[in-house]
Amino acid sequence: MVTPRLYHSTALLLPDGRVLVAGGGRLHGTNAPTDQLSAEIYSPPYLFNGARPTISSAPARFSMPPTFTVTTPDALQISSAALIRLGAVTHAFDQNQRYVPLTFQQVTGGLTVQAPTSANLGSTRVLHAVLVNSHGVPSVASIMKIQ
Repeated sequence: MVTPRLYHSTALLLPDGRVLVAGGGRLHGTNAPTDQLSAEIYSPPYLFNGARPTISSAPARFSMPPTFTVTTPDALQISSAALIRLGAVTHAFDQNQRYVPLTFQQVTGGLTVQAPTSANLGSTRVLHAVLVNSHGVPSVASIMKIQ
């Protein structure tokens, strides 16, 4: 990052895999930096390792225990799938972030996905669904809600 981001900053995972970094400042003392009223977008290097897998369709809502279908033309190249909770960052810390790996089977036209049946997942209501190909490149996330 070009600008120092301190205590009152945020770093938020975006659905496209980039990271929004913003804010910072408000240290007390004589050498305190001024508030940073700007934002930067970080693009991790793995986003440039080749073509991204695509999610053609995924359910906007599902119920527990979740088994659902994700339509993708890239099913044969998918090496992992995950649910990632949307960010809730404050004071440079996101106590709500969660990464939940998924099991899946390749089927014609996509994937049949089985999320964990743990009750702990139930408190996470809105999530990014992400597919990652064999080159480590993630899809743009689909946003899903647990009912």
